[in-house]
Amino acid sequence: MEITEEELKLMNLFESVTGVMPSDMIVMDEGTVFLVDPPILGKAIGKKGNNVQRLKQRMNRNVLVSKNANDPEEFLHGFFNNVEILSFEIREAPGQKVAFLTVPDSQRGIAIGKSGLRIKAAKKFLKKKFGVDLSLRTKRVG
Repeated sequence: MEITEEELKLMNLFESVTGVMPSDMIVMDEGTVFLVDPPILGKAIGKKGNNVQRLKQRMNRNVLVSKNANDPEEFLHGFFNNVEILSFEIREAPGQKVAFLTVPDSQRGIAIGKSGLRIKAAKKFLKKKFGVDLSLRTKRVG
């Protein structure tokens, strides 16, 4: 993994605010997403999300902190932790793997995130870490 000078500065800022070094990150127009190993996720987020709020203020942009994982399904469950996942399936075709994630229609906005940050970051991380594309589906429930 190559890290640019900007990314290194952001990782150092993250560590100075949270006391935790992120395991990975993505910088996008919509915001910055940091991945943290599960045992230290709570410390990184802070009580009542205080560290995330401080990062948003210091960086003057959207910030998302999520749990890192070594399995695509576990990764997506952690990434969309406040969204009910109705189904998860990985399909393979020659030269391509696609993860299909189905969420309730009523939680579509939460899954997409502010300015599309959450879904775009999930797609980038899934491709980067596992070589898998992501397709988000919604289903009317009830």
